[in-house]
Amino acid sequence: MRRMQGSVKLRPNGTLLHRQLFVVLKEQIVSGRYHSGDRLPTQDELCRQFSISRITVRRALTDLQEEGLIRNAQGVGAFVTADIDKIKRGPDFSFIGDMRRTLKETTMQILQLQVQRCPAAIARPLRLAAGDEALHLVRTRSKDGKPVALIDGWIPPRFAAVVTAKALQKKSLHELIAGSFDQLGRVAQEVNAALADPIVAQGLQVEVNSAVLRITRLVHHRDGAPVHYVTLWTAPQRTRLVMEIEAEDIGGYNVGRLLHDVRG
Repeated sequence: MRRMQGSVKLRPNGTLLHRQLFVVLKEQIVSGRYHSGDRLPTQDELCRQFSISRITVRRALTDLQEEGLIRNAQGVGAFVTADIDKIKRGPDFSFIGDMRRTLKETTMQILQLQVQRCPAAIARPLRLAAGDEALHLVRTRSKDGKPVALIDGWIPPRFAAVVTAKALQKKSLHELIAGSFDQLGRVAQEVNAALADPIVAQGLQVEVNSAVLRITRLVHHRDGAPVHYVTLWTAPQRTRLVMEIEAEDIGGYNVGRLLHDVRG
């Protein structure tokens, strides 16, 4: 059994206390601090450790149990489940492999599919003129009945004609707009932490202001033309972002870079 050391006081900061405790305990489980069969600290110990109420602790433990991370034994304690070893399966690191896996393992619900005037901030990277229209596609991806991604994308007219609700039930969006996976080109993306606004919260079925991961991608065709500008939101309790960098890319920007938008 592994006990937490030290003392940390959780404070209200826009994220509910029970969600803060949930994130802390989940990270300790996933990182291997607790293993299958280990008992978590008692509710009293967690109350003292984080200076929070028993109700807050119970809500966090309930969320962990709903995620399949622990089981609560009445009068005995909370134990890490045997299934925890399945959380860190070896991923397919390729972009195309990820799209194929997502198409196979998730179900899609289209929330919006219509031609609209493209916002200026999105029109520029899509090489469209101010006021030009593009196909606006908003959808969710769900796994085991739970939404794992809210996807808001824009597709320029040149590539949009083949995108229909019926076609999206059979093929990946990128396979449709590029013609095939082999015709996909460069992908640029930016990753940020964010708080769920009411629209994102509804799409992901999470609480407003809960922590989410926001990924913005610009996908290109093999000929260099941009085909898709997409913003994707995921809930960290359901989704991880994994990356692999080739040795020849380690000295370039493909490894990623941190931009600090701090103003004096």
